[in-house]
Amino acid sequence: MLLDHVTPLPLALIGALHVACLMALAALLRAAPPQVPGWRVVGPGGTHWFCFLGCWAFATLVSWVWLFVGSARRDAAAQMGYALILVFAFGIGAALSGFYMVRLRRTALRWRGTAIRWRERGRDIVQDMGDLDVWRHALSGLFHLRFRDGTILKLDLHARNAEDLAVAINERSDFDIL
Repeated sequence: MLLDHVTPLPLALIGALHVACLMALAALLRAAPPQVPGWRVVGPGGTHWFCFLGCWAFATLVSWVWLFVGSARRDAAAQMGYALILVFAFGIGAALSGFYMVRLRRTALRWRGTAIRWRERGRDIVQDMGDLDVWRHALSGLFHLRFRDGTILKLDLHARNAEDLAVAINERSDFDIL
């Protein structure tokens, strides 16, 4: 039985958040990790999975409490308002991190020797590690690596094998990324 504070608009928004998380999971399962023999591949790491599944699990738990448990305290209305905010914050975080992982998989960033390949806007980009022109640590937490032709690679060091790629770039160029 639903509680009195459960109204149609927040209920629909919570449902939409969980549907968005399900869509992110389905897209993530469809976007298979690239398998390229002889190449080292950068993909979603444990931090990404923990963020996606942890945020979604917490949003689901608080949704259940908001829907079916409620609060018996005299400030129950305020508590359920805070619970609703938590559901939205963690649900949006889960959906965004899930779709970020999909984008990371579809980028198919990989390297072999001094060659770096990735997909961007439907085309394969190939760069040599020695052509690295400049790099910077962006506010987003990503490393922006710009090559001599102006191409920019956005590297997430939390991704699986990303630190190994940064070490390989350090060894084969004049830059010290880490």
